[in-house]
Amino acid sequence: MRRLWLNGIIDSMDENMRRYEALGAEDGRIVFLGDSQEALKLHWDEIRDLQGAQMLPGFQDSHMHLLHYASFQKNISLSAMSSIDEVIQRCRERIQREKPAYLIGVGWNQDYLIEKRMITRDDLDQISKEIPVCAVRACLHVAVCNSPMIARIQELKDLPAQVKKDIDYKRGIIKENAARIYMDALPSYSDEEICKMIEEAQGEMNACGITGIQSDDLLSLAGVDPIRLIALFRKMEEEGRLTIRIYEQCLIDQENFPRLQKIRSHRDDRESLFRTGPRKILQDGSLGAKTAELEAGYFSEPDCHGVTNHTEEELYTLIRDAHLKKMDVAVHAIGDLALKKVCNMIEQVNHENPWYGHRHGIVHVQVTSLQLLNQMKRQGIQAFVQPIFIDYDMNIIEDCVGAGRLKDCYVWKTMRDMGIHVSGGSDCPVESFNILENIQAAVTRRNRKSTKSFLPEQALSMEEAVRMFTIDGAWACRDERVRGTLEMGKYADMVVVSENLFALSGEELGRVKVLETILNGRTVFLA
Repeated sequence: MRRLWLNGIIDSMDENMRRYEALGAEDGRIVFLGDSQEALKLHWDEIRDLQGAQMLPGFQDSHMHLLHYASFQKNISLSAMSSIDEVIQRCRERIQREKPAYLIGVGWNQDYLIEKRMITRDDLDQISKEIPVCAVRACLHVAVCNSPMIARIQELKDLPAQVKKDIDYKRGIIKENAARIYMDALPSYSDEEICKMIEEAQGEMNACGITGIQSDDLLSLAGVDPIRLIALFRKMEEEGRLTIRIYEQCLIDQENFPRLQKIRSHRDDRESLFRTGPRKILQDGSLGAKTAELEAGYFSEPDCHGVTNHTEEELYTLIRDAHLKKMDVAVHAIGDLALKKVCNMIEQVNHENPWYGHRHGIVHVQVTSLQLLNQMKRQGIQAFVQPIFIDYDMNIIEDCVGAGRLKDCYVWKTMRDMGIHVSGGSDCPVESFNILENIQAAVTRRNRKSTKSFLPEQALSMEEAVRMFTIDGAWACRDERVRGTLEMGKYADMVVVSENLFALSGEELGRVKVLETILNGRTVFLA
């Protein structure tokens, strides 16, 4: 089917920032770019009038957790709750109303609670002592369980030592290596339940203009084998049920790594909607939970250096095994100590076994130093960053690193100016996957209420910010030759927004609406 969009502001985001009035697509590819009158001389099966709206390449989110988001939507959000008492009351009401077999809450943050403390087992026991209850912190690196949930966790057999050390049975707190262990104590989802969750979540993402994501999903659901999950994604694609491109950041146990190699996507595959991508590795935690690894310790608590999930020897092995299989890595590292370890291990692995085409990357890269950034540049290590994080983190970062280190935090402009490849993501469900909110944070360096700013000198231009969520996101998936810009022959992945972003200030982005999202030339969302 030949489709035409005309009378628009069509920004290609190519190197020359070419702008057109009309775009045509056929068989999933872009076949026309030019002015509207020229386009109308050709045959089209369908013509859509953009009426002056702007068309851009489809938005890309370079790091999120699709299935975590989808599963949490079936439970209860705690993000808007202002006190532990409110958490208790709302969860009680949910249980009384729906009588679930268990309850999972997600999104609480002690800094937003009146009590200014972590939720504990005793708090959740006030919700229920009959059914398992778990409250997951917004960062996903810490969770709290009530007594029935702890009892189920204690029944689990053969827990690894690194998991056991991160379980505080008395307070009901599980963190880092144990942060997802509650899922093993819950009943598993059926295949169709998983597929329906994916469909619902991707529909919401399409409504935000998203056509492509990098997502960490393989260990997101209780009792679901990661290889089975990959097969489900592929089955959905075969059945025409995927409306988004998914490049899986493969967080997988070392024992299952050989199984993954047997079924991972071909390195040259640029066509499939679902593909396995880099190996995901978690090296440290989060700043809000004080589990991110800081070399000098936390400014307000110097003896606390955070949590390391892998020894340097273990980290070396995980990176080396992927590197030798020509598989990129995407390593979660927030603190400068974790960042240092990851950079050193990538450098060592690449020195021993050179792979000049690697696109190894670090997810978050929040606390840095000029030395570490130079090492990233020298080794060709990319950064997956989340601009929207500054909305909350600007309130805690000085307490974490001290005023003297603020200049080294969330420095996306410095990274870009140095030539480090930087792509933008949301880390959903830690934050919203609303790309326009992320772009606004990158351009303004202000919080959502526009009452506070953080390092305004690190603000990006509107063009730079849009690139982070279009062509730079495509590059991070090795797809820059087939998508990410609107050029002849590339995939027809587009988003239509109500106003020209390049004519707006960052503060004005809040009024912009997504009108249409197109994947492979097919409309997957229409306002």
